[in-house]
Amino acid sequence: MRRLMVGNSISVAEFTIDRPKNSFFSKLAELSSSKILLEVAYVPGISKYLVIAYTYNKDIAKYVRLLMQNSDYLTKSKIRKIRYFRDRDLHVIIAVKSACEFFKIAEDSNVSVVPPYIIDKGRRTFVVVGEKRDIELYVDEIARYYGEENVEYGEINSTEKLARVVMRRSLLNLVTEKLTDMELNVVNIAYRNGYFNYPKSSNQETIGSLLGLSKITVNIHMRKALKKMVEEIARASG
Repeated sequence: MRRLMVGNSISVAEFTIDRPKNSFFSKLAELSSSKILLEVAYVPGISKYLVIAYTYNKDIAKYVRLLMQNSDYLTKSKIRKIRYFRDRDLHVIIAVKSACEFFKIAEDSNVSVVPPYIIDKGRRTFVVVGEKRDIELYVDEIARYYGEENVEYGEINSTEKLARVVMRRSLLNLVTEKLTDMELNVVNIAYRNGYFNYPKSSNQETIGSLLGLSKITVNIHMRKALKKMVEEIARASG
C-alpha cells in the first residue's frame, strides 16, 4: 500500500475496510444492503463500549432479529446487551460491547476515529486523525488485522475536503435511504437544472422531458421526496 504524504505532524485520513470480520453491524449492513451510521463511545467506569446505530432502510428489521437470535454471532461480536426499536421511519440499534477490536487498534496506535462512521452494505468507511507517525503505525496494524487487500485509505489534505467528508457522515445523509430511486433521481435532475433557484432555471415539464416522465409524474415524485426530507428536518428541530 502507498504511504501517506503530509506536510506537517498532524494527519487526517479516510479509510475503507471491505472485510466485516466478526462485526455484527457490518454483517447487518451487508445482509440488508443498507447504509448504517454508527456512534461509538468507550465507557471507562465499566470498561465497555456503547454503540448506537441508525438507518432508514425499511428491510433491516428482519435481519436485526435474525442476527439477534444468533447467540454465537453476538458472542463473536463481543455484544453483551442489545436493543432494537423504531422511531417512525428511523431504525435504531443500541448495543453494549465488552470489547471492540476496531477501536482497540486505534487506541493502541494512539489515533482517534472521528465519529460517526458509516457501514454501507458491509463496507466500513471512517476518518482517523493523529500524528503522522501514529497514522503510519495505524495503517500497518489495521492492514494486519483486516488484510491488506481489504483496506483502502487516502489523505484528507484540505479543510474543504474534510468538511465534505464530515457532512457525508451526518444523520441527514441517511435520509436519501428513505427516497425511492426515482424520487432521488427527480430531485437530483431538478437541482442540477436550476429548478430550486430563484428565479427558477427550469420547470417540471423540462425535468420530465429529461427523464421521459410527464409533468404530473414529476410533481408526484418531487412532492413525495420533499415531504420525506422535510419530515426529518422537522424531527431534528424538535
